[in-house]
This record gives sequence, structure tokens and C-alpha cells, in this order.
Amino acid sequence: MSVPPGILFPSYLGEAFAAGDGKLTGGILYDHMVAEAFRGRGWRVETFDLETLPRYAKMLRVPVRGLLSAACRGDRDVLLTDLGNSSLTLGLQRAEAARGRLTVLLCHHFRAGIERTLPKRLLYRITERGIVAGAGLLVANSPHTASVLVSMGRDPADIIQAPPGLSVPRAQAPRFRDAPTDLLMVGGIEPRKGAIDAVRALAVSGLDRAVLTIAGDPGGPSAYRRELDEVIGRSGLEARVRFVGRLDAGALTDAYRRADAFVLLSGWEGYGMAIAEAMASGLPVLSTTAGAIPQLVRHGVSGLLSEPGDWKAAAANMRDLFTDGALRAALARGALEGAAGLPTWARSMGGIVDAVEARLGIIPCGRRSSPGT
Repeated sequence: MSVPPGILFPSYLGEAFAAGDGKLTGGILYDHMVAEAFRGRGWRVETFDLETLPRYAKMLRVPVRGLLSAACRGDRDVLLTDLGNSSLTLGLQRAEAARGRLTVLLCHHFRAGIERTLPKRLLYRITERGIVAGAGLLVANSPHTASVLVSMGRDPADIIQAPPGLSVPRAQAPRFRDAPTDLLMVGGIEPRKGAIDAVRALAVSGLDRAVLTIAGDPGGPSAYRRELDEVIGRSGLEARVRFVGRLDAGALTDAYRRADAFVLLSGWEGYGMAIAEAMASGLPVLSTTAGAIPQLVRHGVSGLLSEPGDWKAAAANMRDLFTDGALRAALARGALEGAAGLPTWARSMGGIVDAVEARLGIIPCGRRSSPGT
């Protein structure tokens, strides 16, 4: 009996993730679904848990190739890495490619586009370009991400487009109430997700009865969280901004069903999984023109978009949405209709496995995964 192909995946998919105690972001969920797709096709999948790395490495985000190299000595055909973890895995991709292994790089977003300081943006721009150049295959989570990879000089033939699937059931009808009050944000408390801008927008929107619920990983103490709390306090919104933490699948579905609109004023999104979930839940979307968002949300059709950081424009959109019932109903309907064309996890992840197996000669290049549900 032949040995099934093997893959090594340094990631945050270790014991803490399995127990529900580890990091959980859209990117980590995506990574989990990729690993499950390979397992479902009969591959031997080994994950190296980056959470077990020394504290200094995780805090300073320094390369730990020496610690990872030992895990790469087994009989494997593919090294799978996530560009978001490239500061930890730097150098590993090149070393494994030199050993004849196919290297596959998952690209959710580019840190060069989300870092707040110029030196860090420049550093990541250089390192990410080098990592992208060295990968055998690249997985893009959106057409926007694919276009960035092409702008870095990569051949489209080496890029697999695999948008995330939906993790919530599709609504049967758009969400609409005559007297809306509930805004929902799903995202971690970090600068990129724009929680402070959402609170500022609510504060000046003139919607005195509106409540903002923020669902997502609260993270640890940080300067950003302290600033967020200060903005809430100065605005007198302590009773109208609710933090509910990370929600399981059932509770998250319920949160979408209770909301009247979804808000995510991101500074950057490689795709926008929470936005896609909100649209599938029949919610009109308030968001920004950052990254891939305009490819997902059509301004004036499924939501209202403002420039990143322009919370005053976001406040005007918020006010228009909540005070114009006809607009809100039309956008909710447009959001649900737009979500009808979104892919399933089975189709997207199956396409990744197909492309890898085709590159290795395991299956003919023309084969495609059957549609999933």
C-alpha cells in the first residue's frame, strides 16, 4: 500500500485551538478548514503549534526557523505556511523548497498594509515580497488579494483563488424592523477592525436609542483597548456599547438574527468573513472601502461604505440607514441577494487541495472538486 501524501502546517491549530481556548480569528478558522480539507482527501496532516513557541518569539515576532526545522525532517511532500505568521516562519519556506518540497503560502492579508508605523510597514513590505516570490503556490482569499500578488510579480497560474465559506446559515428573508436599534460588530479589539471609529460614529450619529454590540476576541490589555474605553466614557456610551466576547456558532447566528445592521469600519480586509456572514444573515452593512470590502459590498446596493478612518462619514451613513426605512429594506435585500453567490467551504477548500495535488502530479490538472453544500 502506498503511503499517502504528507503536509506540514506551522499554525495556531494546536491543543488550545481544539479546546476552544486558543486564538480564533477569521484567518485561523480558514487555516483550520484548509487542514481539514487535506485530511478529508486522505492526506497526512501534521500541524506545528506556534502557540508552543517561546514567549519571547511570540511577543517580538522573531524568526524561529531553528526550532521549526526539527519538525520538517519527516517524510512530507508539502510545507504549508500562512503569510500572517511569516515573521515567525521566515526562512523556513526557502529551506524546504531547496529540499524539493512544494511550498504553499496562504495569503489572507498583508501586514505591510495594516501596520500603524511607517518603519514596520516598510519592513513587512520587503519581507512579504520576498516570501511571496519564493512560494511554489499561493492561495488568495479574494480577487483583491490575488491582484496584490500579481502586482508583486507572481504569475496568475501560481495563484489559487479560494474565498472563505460561510459559517452561519443563510437567512430566508432580509432583516427589517420599523424601529431599528441594534448595531452589531464582529471582530477583535485591535486597530485594524475599527472599533474606536464605530463608537465615535455612534456618538455623533444622533441615534439616541441605538446600541452597538461588539462580538469577538477581546484580547489582552492594550493601549488600543484603553483608548477605546476612554472614548466610550467621554461619549457617555457605557450603557450603549456592549462587549459580549467570542461567541460560539449558535450564539453568533443568534446575534446576527437580532441585529438591524452590521458595522465593521476596518482599516484593511483581505476578504471580510464577518461581512459575508452578515450579508448572508440579511443585514445591511456599514463598512469602508478598505482592501477587498468593495468587492464584497456594493455601495448603495448591499451596504454603505466610507473611507477608512472617516468616522464622521460613517456616522452619516449610520444615521441615513436607521432613519430611512426604504433604504434599509433595499440594502438588506441587496445584501441577502449578494450573499447568494458566495462559495461554500467545501468548494473553496477542495479547490486548494485539487491545485496542490495537480502540481504534485497526484491528479490530472483538469480535475475539479465537486460542489459542496
